[in-house]
Amino acid sequence: NHAIFVTALDNGLRASELADIELGQLDLKGGYVKVMGKGAKERIVPIGDFVRMTLWNYIDRIRPEPVIIDCDKLFLSPSGRPITANTIKLVFSRLAKSSGVERLHAHLCRHTFAINYLLNGGDIFSLREILGHTTLEMVNHYLHFTRSQLTAQHHKYSPMDRLQKEQTVSEGKQPKWFVRK
Repeated sequence: NHAIFVTALDNGLRASELADIELGQLDLKGGYVKVMGKGAKERIVPIGDFVRMTLWNYIDRIRPEPVIIDCDKLFLSPSGRPITANTIKLVFSRLAKSSGVERLHAHLCRHTFAINYLLNGGDIFSLREILGHTTLEMVNHYLHFTRSQLTAQHHKYSPMDRLQKEQTVSEGKQPKWFVRK
């Protein structure tokens, strides 16, 4: 469950994409996974270092032996059967119940990934590729910021605040245009 959760949160894969990952699609040394997305379109999705180590540990120590011969699925049930998108939804439902988080589901991880990717400096063009969207219009769904996020961004990038700071530093005093009543 841990490996599924952190993978979903790290790269925003859909539940069906997580369930369909095969070992042969995973390149832990290279730090990516080949994903077959909607419309049978293959894409390369990067994997962060923490998830690489988590998956390495899962494969090496936790992943059960498959009960089906030649089963190459990454994620297996404890009994060794390949999991499905519905299994992943059930995993998230159980995590929600045990953690007390009401709205915890795989798609929320996708949304959380997208928002945090942008907040951490990622651009919408690479986000579009990672998520497997065909248009930037689809990425716009993830551009909803909370009021505190907007305020923090404005404080960080306010042209007037920056101008005021630069002028104050260079002159060592309040700028001439700055009037306090």
